[in-house]
Amino acid sequence: MDESTKNSIFKTVLLMFLAAVVGISIFVVITRNGKNTNTTTEDQVLTEVQKITTIDLAKSYPKTPPTVVDLYARTMKVLYKQTYTDEEFDKMAAILAGIFDSEFLLNQSNWPDGLKNEVDEKKKGDYSITKYEVLTSDLQEKRDNGEEIANVLAKINLRHGTSTTPYNYLFVLRKDSEGLWKIMGWTVSEITDEEQ
Repeated sequence: MDESTKNSIFKTVLLMFLAAVVGISIFVVITRNGKNTNTTTEDQVLTEVQKITTIDLAKSYPKTPPTVVDLYARTMKVLYKQTYTDEEFDKMAAILAGIFDSEFLLNQSNWPDGLKNEVDEKKKGDYSITKYEVLTSDLQEKRDNGEEIANVLAKINLRHGTSTTPYNYLFVLRKDSEGLWKIMGWTVSEITDEEQ
C-alpha cells in the first residue's frame, strides 16, 4: 500500500471517529437537559411554607368566604409552627394583608411587626394550631348601603405544651369593590364542654 492510500484511510477513520464523538456528545447533552427539566418542575414537592408563599392572590384569590377563612387559618398554622426565613415571613404577612379588609388592616398597629411579635411570642410559649375546621358560612346580610357581609364560623384548636383548647372564631367578611371577600375582623370564644 502506498503512502497516500494509508493517509486517506487514516483520515477517513479519524473523521468517522470524530463524527461519532460529536454525535454521542449531542445525545448526552439533549438527554441530560430533558431529565433536569422534568425533575425540577414535576417531581418537586413544596413545603407548607412554600405552598403559601407561592400563592398569587392576583391570579387565584379565594372565591368564597369560607375559602378566605381557610387561607387565614392555614397561614397562621404555618406561622406558629413551621421554620421559615424573614423573606418567607414577609410573603406570608403579605398574603394575610391581601385577604384583610382595607379598614381592618389600617387599624392593625404597626403591621406586619405586630404580627411578627405575636408569632414570636406564640412560638416561644410553645403554642401551635394543631387543627382547624371551617364550619359554617352565612351570607344572609346585605346592608342598606349595598355592602354584602358574610359570617364564617371556624373551630381552631390551639395547643399549649401538651394541652389543647378548642376555640370558636366567628369571622366577619365584606365583599369589596372588586367582588373579593375580605376579612373585617373576628371574635373568639373558648368552646365549652357542652358545645363540643
